[in-house]
Amino acid sequence: MPQKYAVAPVLFALGFASNAFAQGAAKTADADTLQEVVVTGTNIRGVAPVGSNLITMDRTQIEQTGAQTIQQILRSLPAITGMGSTPQGGNPGNSYYAPTIHGLGSSSSNATLVLVDGHRISPGSQQQTLTDPNIVPPIMLERVEVLAEGASSTYGSDAVAGVVNFITRKSYEGFSATGQAGFANGYTSRTGGLLWGLRAADTSIVMGMNYSFRSDLAFADRDFLRRNHTAQGGTNFDNFFCSPATVQPAGLSTIFLTPTSTTPVANNSANAPCQDVSTSAILPEEVRLNGMLKLSHSFSNNLDAGLDVVVSSVTNRTATTRGTLTATVFQTATANNPNPFYVNPPGITATSQTVRFDGDALLGVAGAKAFNDNKDYYVSGNLEYRFGQDFRLTALGLFGGERSYVGNTGLLCGSCANLALNGTTNGAGKRGVPAIPGTTTIVEQSLTAANALDVWNVGSANRTSAAVLSSLVDNVTSSRWYYSMAQSRVGVDGSLFTLPGGAVKGAAGLEYVHYGLNIDRTSPSNAGPSSTASQTFLLELGRDVQSAYAEVLVPLIGDGNAMPFIRKLNFAASVRHDDYVGLAKTTNPHFAFAWTSFPGITLRGNYSTSFVAPQLTSVGDTTRGGLTTFSSYGVSNQTLIVPLASFPLAASVPGVSCNTVTCTVGSGINGVTVNGGPIKPEPGTGKSWSVGFELTPTFLPGISASIALFNTDLINQISGSSASNAINVPGLNNNLVFYPTGATAAELTAGTFGFPQNSAIPATVNYILSVRQQNLLNLYTRGIDADLRYRFSTAGLGAYRAGVSVTHFTKFDQSIKGSPLFSVLNTTGFNNTFPSIQTQGRLNLGWDFGSFSSDVFVNIIGAYNNWSSTTVLPVTRDANGNPAGGGDRVRGSQIVDLHIGYNLGGNLLRDSQLYVDASNLFDKEPAFYNSTNGYDGYSGNVLGRVLSVGFR
Repeated sequence: MPQKYAVAPVLFALGFASNAFAQGAAKTADADTLQEVVVTGTNIRGVAPVGSNLITMDRTQIEQTGAQTIQQILRSLPAITGMGSTPQGGNPGNSYYAPTIHGLGSSSSNATLVLVDGHRISPGSQQQTLTDPNIVPPIMLERVEVLAEGASSTYGSDAVAGVVNFITRKSYEGFSATGQAGFANGYTSRTGGLLWGLRAADTSIVMGMNYSFRSDLAFADRDFLRRNHTAQGGTNFDNFFCSPATVQPAGLSTIFLTPTSTTPVANNSANAPCQDVSTSAILPEEVRLNGMLKLSHSFSNNLDAGLDVVVSSVTNRTATTRGTLTATVFQTATANNPNPFYVNPPGITATSQTVRFDGDALLGVAGAKAFNDNKDYYVSGNLEYRFGQDFRLTALGLFGGERSYVGNTGLLCGSCANLALNGTTNGAGKRGVPAIPGTTTIVEQSLTAANALDVWNVGSANRTSAAVLSSLVDNVTSSRWYYSMAQSRVGVDGSLFTLPGGAVKGAAGLEYVHYGLNIDRTSPSNAGPSSTASQTFLLELGRDVQSAYAEVLVPLIGDGNAMPFIRKLNFAASVRHDDYVGLAKTTNPHFAFAWTSFPGITLRGNYSTSFVAPQLTSVGDTTRGGLTTFSSYGVSNQTLIVPLASFPLAASVPGVSCNTVTCTVGSGINGVTVNGGPIKPEPGTGKSWSVGFELTPTFLPGISASIALFNTDLINQISGSSASNAINVPGLNNNLVFYPTGATAAELTAGTFGFPQNSAIPATVNYILSVRQQNLLNLYTRGIDADLRYRFSTAGLGAYRAGVSVTHFTKFDQSIKGSPLFSVLNTTGFNNTFPSIQTQGRLNLGWDFGSFSSDVFVNIIGAYNNWSSTTVLPVTRDANGNPAGGGDRVRGSQIVDLHIGYNLGGNLLRDSQLYVDASNLFDKEPAFYNSTNGYDGYSGNVLGRVLSVGFR
């Protein structure tokens, strides 16, 4: 690490050491206690973070819910946005896969940091670089801590909205086993866990394993997933992709629903009769197996060492449809690629037609699968050397990674189907068009009964040959993602000196992290079956991060100098400098206070800045212009309405119509759209503050309460752009450039950055539209996190407990690249990355009586608005084109969960429990949300009532 980073922390450490040795080298009982207490949000051992809203779910609370997976555990925390959604699946945006605090995560600007035992673990995923905490066996969890505030001064990148820290057991003695079986309509689950631990003299060993199986859930098993929602007051999302194919003869705007129909229907959504998901699953089948080994040994009174090993394997399999196809087909009597099986509807004499075809009936409904196999691991070693009265020197070394194998099999091969329908690999049937964009490779054939595709007949009447059917499912897309991570950290913490209010404590340290990512993707090349016509994409990325941090806690007032109304007053400050080598440097401070006026009543507050480093998959290969997995360009034929003042050259493009204010660029005008990562990526920044109360009043025993007003701003975050952004946001107008006489070859090369071509490019290109990611998104959020608990016991009627946790937003504003602010509060759909449902809460009522225990949980989602593009009621817009109101109202929901347990007795089964769980006890369907699937994935759980029985 460069010397300039090391000087200040090393001097700070030497100051610690000199003071510590002056206090003596004996290890005290207090030091023994402190080494076991690691709290999220601070590098000082044994103390809670000053001024912070630290939300904790401990082992007892976990067991009260009956949760046996981490995804189920996270469902209990309202600050983790998406608590109403289905806790299954590994898609970004699912907060149970990658937890998101206050909705600020699971994106290219992921603002929630996930830790295990206070350290990072390897990222993974494919769409965004995210971290999956489910690699840790749930039976090994001691507690989950959520720090809902900026924490980059402690942990570095991503901790803008806060930190979710999964803290595992430090030791265990004996053997434990858990098992659970769940049942719902069309769905089953099984989980099991084993835990064994041993403590002998100075050595501790803990091993935990978990197995989880969750079946898939078919679309057909939930009526509300049918795509025609007209009965609910919504839209028909069915389509015209059918089997046999629907037919639109040349020259007609209407569609015949079958080749033998005599009456066509209008080509609009109301008449669409088919859905292409009837044979597929909305949730994947998931099998997960993971294990963790923890070893610790005390070499002396002053030196401890530990080793943690985690391995995890998860396999997802999702049944999918074979796929659909739209193509132009020609009659035998014509000279242009005639298909021998061509059929016109009765009375129609057209010599060509457009067919819309669903491949399931012809190719079989059970052969297409999407797969996602991940294998994760990490090995971490730590040393702790204690000196002085309470000083310690700590060191951490970690390496880990994730290997992902992702893809699809059995899908309809589009180029093969086109080739068998019209003799070319393009849907229009145009000869002379290269099959592989950017090359001169042309694939064509003359059609005969042996090599043609029949989409007009089904079953035994279908005339497609076995050879053609085989080629149509010869279609595999796969990619392998190899993430790697290596981390080293050294730090020192302890007491510097003593004030009347108590000991001033500090911490300092250095850290180094290396990230690597290798991507190897194979996909069809659009020239035929994937076994003979595939292309590869290779990408190797890396990043080094060097960091230094320091922290101090100052007890200004304590037991030694308490005064009326100020029994304790603590102040804390921390700072961290991170150098993303060759990319960016950033320094972030944190300041906090905690004031106890009366016993059990504390006012706290904090302020910090934080940052989000550009993801590796966004930055891409800088030696190749930022080439990444989604970098490409292709033809664009969308309709654009642009302001004349911002785009004066548009008026000179042939075929564009203009008035005094705007120009309409019709779909018949050819352009090019370019996608990719940002040209000059910068870290997104964040500012956060919170103030709140902690109440555990001595005059009201059993009551505890916490309330925090939080404010988090995400500034200049990386996000994808769009045509609307380029048109309406002045700062992004240069993303759309018009060429009245057509872009020259040099202009086209410069405007597409040397990225791969994904479609044929017309001879004349009149505009280039860049939708590359950029530092352009600003979010300003504010809200309240509140938690109230009450426990009391009776002499003869057992013990009772009640609690409520709520997260309520009061502000969720957004702007794009300096454009005016607009509110998306209490909506979803407009910003598909950051949901902003205003109110989420969880109510708990519990009763323990002898060996019997019961808990009722009510999960509350407030009503909100659908601002998606599919809303029935239109979204109103302000003068800048931003949403301002309207949209469909989505009803709130109250989902009841039940947990009933019975504790067994006897020497052999002591501390054991049998239990029954009911998730969604009253089997309530998700609130209707006008969209393809009829519900909102951020707030709706498609499983329905799940009954589970288990033992612990």
